Amino acid sequence: MCRAILWDIKLLKVKNLNKSFKAFLLLTGLSICIMLSALAVLSQLYRYSTKNAYELILLILMMLTIIIIMLTAVSTIAVYYAYSKGRVGKAFLWLPRTGLRLLLPFIMPTAKLLSFDKEDVRRFYIDVNNILVRSGNISCEPKDVLLLLPHCLQHSGCWYKITSDIRNCRKCGKCCIGEILEVAEGNGINAAVATGGTIARNIIFSSKPKLVLSVACERDLASGIADVKKFPVLGIINERPNGPCNNTVVDVDKIKEQLEEVLGN
Repeated sequence: MCRAILWDIKLLKVKNLNKSFKAFLLLTGLSICIMLSALAVLSQLYRYSTKNAYELILLILMMLTIIIIMLTAVSTIAVYYAYSKGRVGKAFLWLPRTGLRLLLPFIMPTAKLLSFDKEDVRRFYIDVNNILVRSGNISCEPKDVLLLLPHCLQHSGCWYKITSDIRNCRKCGKCCIGEILEVAEGNGINAAVATGGTIARNIIFSSKPKLVLSVACERDLASGIADVKKFPVLGIINERPNGPCNNTVVDVDKIKEQLEEVLGN
């Protein structure tokens, strides 16, 4: 049956099907084959298994459940300790950091299922991440700091493109980009504007900073922090008085405070 499915997919070399759609069909067919193979193996196990085998499988599942519960409990305690104390010793940084990475994938679907505000969860994630980054006592040279900004901070009616070079800003005062640029220039740090998560990640991986100071919404910050694990990120959440991605603002004093701390001024 799997051979027939794969053969049918190979015949889909039709001009009106684009490459991505062909790839989707191929992967779907392979996935079905894998599931059918797994089902065949389970069927054989079911047919020839004994009572002792069932008990062993049940015991293994129970042990795995216990291990998951223990990991979740330890991770929760470590994250709570870091958040409540606002500081963690360098020797124990790995524990809440690992806990945070383990918990988020479980918490977000649960929050959605129970109709909790996911932004609250993301804000907590960002706050704890900032605590862990500060606990590392990172002190950088200005050239090693990247200030990453979202394009929605720029006034929507502005004609000057700053995504290619933030220095194209004319500092007219209609948005906070000009003030932020003055802060970046005054401290001698690199500043860049990203139009989305992919561009932001490319900027980080290409510049390889020792520290990223990033301004964005909760969703973009949380996903960005999780995606660039190699680079410590301090997150500052922007304000959205006009709705998402439209003439957003940020408290520039918060940027100054963060820079003073990491630059040791």
